[in-house]
Amino acid sequence: MRIAVVGGSLAGLHAAALLREADFEVDVYERSPAPLSGLGTGIVVQPELVRYLLERTPTTLEQISVSSDVMRYRRADSGVLQGEVPADWRFTSYNSLYQGLLSSFGRERYHCGRTLIGLDQNADRAELRFASGERVEADLVVCADGGFSTARQRLLGLQPEYAGYVTWRGVADRDKVSDETWAYFDEAFTYGLLDDGHLIAYPIPVTGADGSVTRGLNFQWYWNVDEGPALDELMTDVNGIRRPVSVHHAGLRSEVLAEFRQRAKEGLIDPFAELVHAAAEPFVTVIADGDVPTMRVGRFVLIGDAAITPRPHAAAGAAKAAGDAWDLAAALTRSAADPWAGLSEWEERRLVVGRAYLEKVRRMGGVLQNGDLFAPGDPANRFGLADTGRP
Repeated sequence: MRIAVVGGSLAGLHAAALLREADFEVDVYERSPAPLSGLGTGIVVQPELVRYLLERTPTTLEQISVSSDVMRYRRADSGVLQGEVPADWRFTSYNSLYQGLLSSFGRERYHCGRTLIGLDQNADRAELRFASGERVEADLVVCADGGFSTARQRLLGLQPEYAGYVTWRGVADRDKVSDETWAYFDEAFTYGLLDDGHLIAYPIPVTGADGSVTRGLNFQWYWNVDEGPALDELMTDVNGIRRPVSVHHAGLRSEVLAEFRQRAKEGLIDPFAELVHAAAEPFVTVIADGDVPTMRVGRFVLIGDAAITPRPHAAAGAAKAAGDAWDLAAALTRSAADPWAGLSEWEERRLVVGRAYLEKVRRMGGVLQNGDLFAPGDPANRFGLADTGRP
C-alpha cells in the first residue's frame, strides 16, 4: 500500500513515521517551501504527544521540556491571586517536537512546496493535484493539513467556524524580562483572568541557532473580536491581504502592533504587561473550531485538526492528532490480509474522542472569554483529552 500524507506538521509526521514503521510506502507533502517553524511557541506535554519520540528515538523528556509544580489563577488587571493548586505539568515547544519528528522521519520523502489544490479518487487509486502542476497517486491519503484543511474543504465542503476571539502568541527570552517577572511565571502555569478574555503564561525550552537550549516565557493573550470589519481589519497584513488564519510578526501592520502594546500597557499589570512587551515577535491567530460527520471518505482519511478542529484551552489538540495517528497505524496493521478492515472502527473511536474534546474546550472557552467563574483546580478544566468513558 502506498500512502500519501498531506501536511507535514505534528499530525502528519506522526502518521508518516508510524505508517512507515508498519512497512507502508509513505511520502509527506507539505505546502511550506521550507521546513516548518512554530515561531518558538509552547505546548503542554501530554502522553500521546511525546510517546513516539520517547519510545522510538533516543530523546528524553528532560531534553525537550521543562517542569512546573503549580497552577496559579490571577487577575491580569489587578494581580489578585484567586487561587493556586499543585500541578506537575511539563512544557515543551513546537520546534522541539517538530525537529525531533522530522529528524526521525528524514527529509528524503518529506516534500516541501506542495500546495494541495485538488483531489479525486476511483475504485483503484486516489489522486492529489498540487499548485506546482505535480500529480500524485496513492492507495490511501492521510489528510493532516490543519484546521483550515484544503482536503476537508474538497471532500466535505466544510471549514471551521470563527469562535469570536483571536489569540496573540509570543515568547520572551530570559534576558528580556526582569528577575521579578521571571520569578512570577517560572516553574508554573499562570492564568491571567480578565472580564473579557484571558492570558496564559508558562516557561518553555528555547533552542538557539547553535543547538544550545535555554528557557523562555511563552504566552497567549485572547481577545474577543467581533466577526466582520473589526476582525477583517485586525487580520489584514502590511500588503493589504486579509489573512484567514494568522498574521505573523513580519506581516503585522504598525497600527495593529501599536494597539497590541497599548492594550497591554493600559489593561494589564506588571509582570503581565512586561512579559507581553518583551516578546520579540508576537503574532495573531484566529480561534475557530468545527466538527465533521466522518473522518473517512473512500481512500481519504482525516486526522488531527483537519478532522475535528478544537479550541486550544485544554492543551491537547496536538495530543488528539497524535492519538489519531497511533490508532490509524494500528487499525491498518490489524489485518495483514485486508488493511482496510479496521478503518470503520478507527473512525468510530476517533470521532468519539474528538467530539468529547471539542465539547470540553468550547465550554472552557465560553467561561474564560466572558469573565465567568473559572474555579481553581476544577477537574472539568483539567488539561488533556476528555474522558469518554471508553477504553
